[in-house]
Order: sequence, then C-alpha cells, then structure tokens
Amino acid sequence: MKHAILSLVFLGLALVGYAQADGFNLIVVGDPQPQTEEQFARLEKDIFPHIAAIVEEYRSTGYPTAIYLTGDNVWDTLDLMPRLKALFDSLDIPVMTVIGNHDHDRSTVGDKAAAVARYEEVFGPRNYATMLGETLFLALDNIDYTSYSDYRIAVDRKQLRWLKQTLRQNSDVEHIAILMHAPAYNYRTDELNDYARKILRRAKGHKIDFITGHRHLNSTADIAPEIIEHSVAQVGGNLWFAPMCPDGTPHSVLTIEERAGEWSWRYRLLGEDAEKQIMVVEDSADEVIIRIVGWDKKWRVEWSENGNAMGEMERIDIIDPDYRYYVENEADYNDMVMGHLRRKLIPFKHYYRLKRTAENSEITITATDRFGREHFESF
Repeated sequence: MKHAILSLVFLGLALVGYAQADGFNLIVVGDPQPQTEEQFARLEKDIFPHIAAIVEEYRSTGYPTAIYLTGDNVWDTLDLMPRLKALFDSLDIPVMTVIGNHDHDRSTVGDKAAAVARYEEVFGPRNYATMLGETLFLALDNIDYTSYSDYRIAVDRKQLRWLKQTLRQNSDVEHIAILMHAPAYNYRTDELNDYARKILRRAKGHKIDFITGHRHLNSTADIAPEIIEHSVAQVGGNLWFAPMCPDGTPHSVLTIEERAGEWSWRYRLLGEDAEKQIMVVEDSADEVIIRIVGWDKKWRVEWSENGNAMGEMERIDIIDPDYRYYVENEADYNDMVMGHLRRKLIPFKHYYRLKRTAENSEITITATDRFGREHFESF
C-alpha cells in the first residue's frame, strides 16, 4: 500500500508528508540536550559526524532517510535551539522532533503557551502527523508543564481528540508510530502508564510503535501483540557528565528500517559497524560477562568454548560495571551532579554470564536478535 503525500492543517496542527515510498530509514537520536557551549561543541564534533556517516550509509539504499530527536533537544538553554536545528538540518534530510521537559522556558510559571513558544518558533507545532513509507507518524506532547519543577507526564484531551480524528481521516493506515518525549511504559513496574492507555483506546485496531526518550536508557518493551515501545538512550552519555548511560550504553542511536511495510531495528554504537551488539564488560580467567546493546526479551545468546557448543549463556541483572567504575573512580563533579550519577546505579537486565570450564579458554558468543540476525564475538 502506498499513501499520497499529505498536506493539510487540522485544528491548527500540521499534517505534513516527507516522502512517498514503500519503506524508509529512520535514525532516532535520544535527548541531545546540550546546555553549554562545550557540550554543544562535543555534540557537533564528537557525535554528529558519526550520525552523518549513518545517513551516508543509508543514501545508497534507495529509501528515504529521516532523523527523529526524542525531545530535550537542549538543556534549558533555549538560545541553542536554532543552532541545534541548523546542525541537523545540514544533513539535508527531514528532521522530526518532539518537545521535552527541558525544551520549555523555565522562567515561566503556569503559562504553558509561553513555556512552549520558543520551541514552536524554532521547531514548529508540537503536534503533527507525517507518512514515512507505510507508517503514519504522530507527534504528541506528553509533558504537561506548569513550571520547571512541576510537570507531569500526560497527554491532554485536545491532543487525544486530534489523535482520534487524524486516525479517522487516515483509516486505511494500519501501522502508526507515536512520537513522544517520556515513555508510555513503566519499565520498573512492567506496566503501561495511565495516559498511554487513553492513547491506545483511541488508536485501537492499529499496529503501534511508541518511540520515546527521557530515561537516558535503551529499552524495547513488547507491551501487547503488535504494540511495542522503543525508549532510546541519551546520545551524549548520561547528561554529558558520564561517557555512557547508566545501562552502560556509550554514544548510540536507534535505527529503524521499513521495507515493504515491515519494520526492523537496531541500537547502533556510534563509530561501530551495525553488527556490533555484543560488548564484553568482564573477562577473567574463569568468567565472562557481556552486555547486549539492543537487548530485549526475544534475544537468544549462546556460547562455545574451544570450539565446543556450550548452550545458552545465563542472563543476569547487574549494575553496569563500566558505569559503576566511572561513577566511583573517575567522576569528579559537584555534590548535586554526583548525587544524580549515583542514583542511577541500578541493575539492568541485558547482561549474560558464562563460566569457563578451563582457564583462559577460547570463547565464541553468538547473539541472535528477534529478526534472526546473528552477532558474533570471539576472544
């Protein structure tokens, strides 16, 4: 099914189309969030060139490519917004954004229109819809903002009405992607947040992918059959203070590819090949621990020792060893920052362990994702 490019305004909210094709490539950049000139320079010089390299890889596919920034495009420094937009616009591909809590004007209290004015001036309306391939992308603002320290995660009734009516006007679309800043899913309780239930009721009958940021962690949750959330880690490490996010993910993006209406995705380490999904975090004479970059519950991880198949590795929940080492031994910030970094010393699920049967034996690990793609690491 191919859909015509859409261009209309509905209730003052833009509905636009970037491309007409039977597929696309999407690069999801989690919470760029520079606050200082030094951080913006790091984004521009250390991170952006790797994103540009992925764009160049995708140019050869023949499918249109777009960028999506998951909100917290800046860190309260609203004057950086035009420069950030210009930076990503220089890729000469469509750039989609949503508004994050740090994209609001923190000098305002109780005036949402004033709080979002600068964002809308630079990036455009907070609610819009666009077709990429055979998927309808819908941007929602789920930061219900009163003040810098007083906001809740919610989507108001006006947006829910817009969502319902937009879907009614595009009733032939089967697959929708909901773009928001904060996650729809509570990854600690394994429950859908209440406001997200309201979204799902209005989008009933569609295949749905939520794409969010905010948490500074990589997570993929199968909420229900044909309902998935992709929550993307902060691209610059944890608030630019740590070189990795609390789950151990170094600078990375999520890439989504649609071909003939079907999606596949990968979390990609910047500067690495797409196949790099296994990271060895501990390798001793008798034990090995790895992390899987784009892990979800459908991965299978097996190992062999000295050429002999040993079966599946043991999945474990641990605090990331690299993040722990950085916080406890290398980080040197004020008490407020250190407190934030230490609060993120929590266990995660994307680690696997093996016990060698012989010291310093040769190990090969094979990790297979939900799409049947195999990734290898030998040492």
